Amino acid sequence: MAVKKRGGSWFLYFDPFKHRQIGLKIDVSGKLEAKRVEAVLIQACRTANYYGLDPVSREACVRMFMNQGWKLPDPLGAVQEPTVPPEELTLWKGAEMLLKSPEMREHPYRWRYEATLIHLAEVLGKNRALGTLKVSDVKLYQHERLRQGAKAGTVNKELSTLSKIFQALIECEDLATNPVRLAGRVRETSGERQAYLSLSDMLRIVAATPPWFGAFVQVSYYTGMRRGEILSLCWRQVKLAQRMIILEPDSTKERHWKRIPLRTELIPVFEEAMHVRSLKTDRVFLIDGKSPSRESFKNPWRKACVRTGLNNPSPRFHDLRHSWKSNALASGMDPEIRQAIMGHQGRVKSVPERYGRIMDVQLLAAIDAMSFDHGETEILAAAR
Repeated sequence: MAVKKRGGSWFLYFDPFKHRQIGLKIDVSGKLEAKRVEAVLIQACRTANYYGLDPVSREACVRMFMNQGWKLPDPLGAVQEPTVPPEELTLWKGAEMLLKSPEMREHPYRWRYEATLIHLAEVLGKNRALGTLKVSDVKLYQHERLRQGAKAGTVNKELSTLSKIFQALIECEDLATNPVRLAGRVRETSGERQAYLSLSDMLRIVAATPPWFGAFVQVSYYTGMRRGEILSLCWRQVKLAQRMIILEPDSTKERHWKRIPLRTELIPVFEEAMHVRSLKTDRVFLIDGKSPSRESFKNPWRKACVRTGLNNPSPRFHDLRHSWKSNALASGMDPEIRQAIMGHQGRVKSVPERYGRIMDVQLLAAIDAMSFDHGETEILAAAR
């Protein structure tokens, strides 16, 4: 038995039935593939099992029988229906599947996933076949995004979105492995940021911004709410007489109910917002009768930081939430109440915590006892 190359083509010289040696030209590109076909043909002929032949081996086997004038076995004589190759699963097709999933259709942070998928497509390519993505490709993506100036936390969030796509395809049995999980996360400790914005500087920022934006700043500083939660806040969620905001699971990042007590300083802010209510929307905060977008946040905040001299380094809008937590801690607020107001679900709750419910009166007492003047503005950020 031998495999030889003649005139640019590969030939098998072998004895498939232990009867006599024959020669057979096969359509392969290399010696290893030729040896594979030879082994497959010998196995099929000597066991009389022709059902599992791949297309290349089947074609060679049929031609071998016809060349030798042998009767064609039934499995080889059966007409096979043409097979349609499965549609290739590209990155962008996977992204579309993720965005169309029930989980994502009404997700409050859908916009963040959409922006993340654009970054993934720019670096990896929209038409990149997911089945070809390896651990080394994920690590190269991490390196490239960090080189572009993205923060470690941002890169991890982007790859977390990619991991969601792989996980969905694995559950559908379209893929077998998730290279994102095998690649690991980028270390975020070197880029950690600590920020505290003083009460006086917050008020200076409010004075340097348009009234509609000043309302956002005050609500975030006095409640610890996220930007997205304030943007999507509706009047049905605001119980002004009870000084309480109640957010449904679909309105929060943690997907849990959240009750947020209101300081008396915020009552005039909400009363002023009532004067510009629109019949077209139930949103609380509006610009010219319309809900502001996330893009509308950028310029007012940046300009206010420059006008007030808070630009070396500049605070971020999310630092208002960090400052709320710092003020709650410095005021001695009960950790469980602080966690309930902020909505953090990072640690596993004890049995008493899971079954006990914090009353509204406790939330109001805690927010009323909280003070907001615990030092000067301080921002610690790693140099980029």
